[in-house]
Amino acid sequence: MFNLSLKTVQKDINNLLMGYMVDGQLQVSKKDRYKLLKQLDKTLLKQAKVMGNKDIEVTTKILNDTAVESYYRTNYLLEAGLDNPLKISKLKENQIKALVNTPIKEEMFGDRIWKNKEKLVKQVRHSVEQALIKGTDPKKLAREVKRIFGVTAYESQRLINNEVARVTRQAQDIAYEQQGVKKVMFDATLDKKTSKFCREHDGKVYNFGDHPKIPEETHVQCRSDIIPIVDGWTPKKKRENIKNEDGVKPVIDYSNYDDWMKHKGFN
Repeated sequence: MFNLSLKTVQKDINNLLMGYMVDGQLQVSKKDRYKLLKQLDKTLLKQAKVMGNKDIEVTTKILNDTAVESYYRTNYLLEAGLDNPLKISKLKENQIKALVNTPIKEEMFGDRIWKNKEKLVKQVRHSVEQALIKGTDPKKLAREVKRIFGVTAYESQRLINNEVARVTRQAQDIAYEQQGVKKVMFDATLDKKTSKFCREHDGKVYNFGDHPKIPEETHVQCRSDIIPIVDGWTPKKKRENIKNEDGVKPVIDYSNYDDWMKHKGFN
């Protein structure tokens, strides 16, 4: 969808500028700049609407599927460690809807999608306006428009990833609550990319409900997890997220992040 909209915008820009090339240079009067930008606005707003609606449609489906998959997978994992089967309640439609539509900092994911598209429109319009003023080579302008679309696509994917992480963890919490989990442990990833917040919380045990919420209280694209624990249980092993000389991510004796860093000699 992004590529199709990009091609449409680039084509319209080329068509608008074609009549203003003089001896290989772009020359546009102040009066014509306004007219061209008004015409471009129509294309940009239309394509932003197309991309925004598609993002919301795709994201909503992904989040619905994620909520269901995470809820039942969590229950089955809990059941795997017990002698007796669990009573697993069906995840209801209103619960799925509530998970998908939970706001973060008073913003729904749809609000952030539309902000993303508004930013795209403003940036492309500004770039075209500057090109008209400075007589920028249309080929250079096309590369700049492509760059802006690329950044927007990346930000959209990051937003989706963050929402998937949120729904995954919240569906887990519903399963934990239904199954009477009392204690949980914060589990961070063992590599150099792990955030300061997650490093500091790795291995800490919390009463269920009092644990940090991922990603609302951690950060965008958080890779940490919340693990249910029972009395007498202690973690024995953990996998590093850094490959060794054999190209394998080794499983080591359990260590929280701070101790692991010291053992590795990382600063």
